[in-house]
Amino acid sequence: MRPFLLLPVAALLATVAFVGPSSSPDVLSMPLPQYDSSGALLRPKSFEHWTFVGANIGMSYDTDSARGPGEFHNIYTQPEAFDAYKATGKFPDKTMFLLVVYQPAQKVSINKAGYFEGEFTGFAASVKDPSRFKDGWAYFSFGEGGNLAETATPLPSAMCFACHDKHADDDHVFVQFHSVLRAARHKSLP
Repeated sequence: MRPFLLLPVAALLATVAFVGPSSSPDVLSMPLPQYDSSGALLRPKSFEHWTFVGANIGMSYDTDSARGPGEFHNIYTQPEAFDAYKATGKFPDKTMFLLVVYQPAQKVSINKAGYFEGEFTGFAASVKDPSRFKDGWAYFSFGEGGNLAETATPLPSAMCFACHDKHADDDHVFVQFHSVLRAARHKSLP
């Protein structure tokens, strides 16, 4: 082989060896949680393109919750995290779930009965990152109402983690409440 060809061939081989095969290459390209210099989570943007895994209306963990339909809660995760869960039965590190909250609305335009998503009122996130959080998962609230914070720090473990640790169906995720995740889990089983 000519000496001038050795350098490009060596570079190509080094690239192939570095990248290597991956069992789930899509996870490598998923949107990752981003943090500011203080370690606060930046509010994820463009989540509308993420995988919608479920919704609920009026769900509360408080026995003294308000009467009426309650708020709409829509839950999203990165498409790559969903695909990995479906393929392996496990949520990969850096998985994020977003809880997007809307007030119920009714009797607008032609609507005479029932409820639909009204005003956007809240935004929360959970992040799986054992390298960053001692419990493996952390939970964040970006606030309620129209003035959401751009960053959030992890809520105390007693607020969310303890409940998810005790009651979540799979890896601190309430899979039991979301039909899309339940169906994905069953497809991943042998």
